[in-house]
Amino acid sequence: MNTSSDLQNTGPAGLALGPARWRHLAHAPITEALVDFRVQLEEGFSLQQFEEVVGRLSKEYPKRGAIQTVHATVELGDPTVRPDVKHGEFGVLIRAADEKSLAQFRLDGFTFNRLEPYTSWHDIYPETIRLWKEYVAAAQPMAVVRLAARYINRLKFTLPIKDLREYLIEPPRVPEGLPETLKGYLTRLVIHDSVREQSAIVTQSFEANPTEPEQAVILLDIDAFKDVHLKASEQDQIDLVLARLHDFKNDIFFRSITQRASELFE
Repeated sequence: MNTSSDLQNTGPAGLALGPARWRHLAHAPITEALVDFRVQLEEGFSLQQFEEVVGRLSKEYPKRGAIQTVHATVELGDPTVRPDVKHGEFGVLIRAADEKSLAQFRLDGFTFNRLEPYTSWHDIYPETIRLWKEYVAAAQPMAVVRLAARYINRLKFTLPIKDLREYLIEPPRVPEGLPETLKGYLTRLVIHDSVREQSAIVTQSFEANPTEPEQAVILLDIDAFKDVHLKASEQDQIDLVLARLHDFKNDIFFRSITQRASELFE
């Protein structure tokens, strides 16, 4: 028996719906957007060196917390030896008063997080770069080694859904002869663009939500990234790489959903 929180997958035959048209969606299903900079710092850099910049930003970002790391050492072959667990601080997290914008000042880099409601890249990118420059002034990184734009989308579709291909270009496929009802799924692709030497990890998942039994909630997580070797002062190059990663992310998003699905977020 099928429940209202189940999804149907009718196999390879069926709908012929093309990918969505690339455009701005007024109600984009983005729950979180992250822009990430990984760096190399000089040996001996201390988290205390972030205190000045964090204090200067405290009016706009009044809430702060520590980013923790946990290291565990396990001795194999002797079950009587307990793991050696060490905790340490790895960075500082600051939040705006509404907790929608966050910034991470870490020993391995800087990240700007924007939670929903998300407006546009043109809105969040200037703030990202403003705070990134504060990070650079405090940390003086030797090099930027990785840049990324990651977007986590929460797609809500009203049930029942006869065929997932009404909304997704490549949904999971159940082999013929097996029951067609899905209780959950998880797919992960790593896509590489050899022309611009950039990659993306694309994760798609579904799990029934008992609090919303009349809706299917599918997560589409797109993490576009590129390994680089740039100086922090090469802002034009950083801007170019991140703009291309954002475009790459958009291309993946619109090629992953159908036009019908995109119309739900206009």
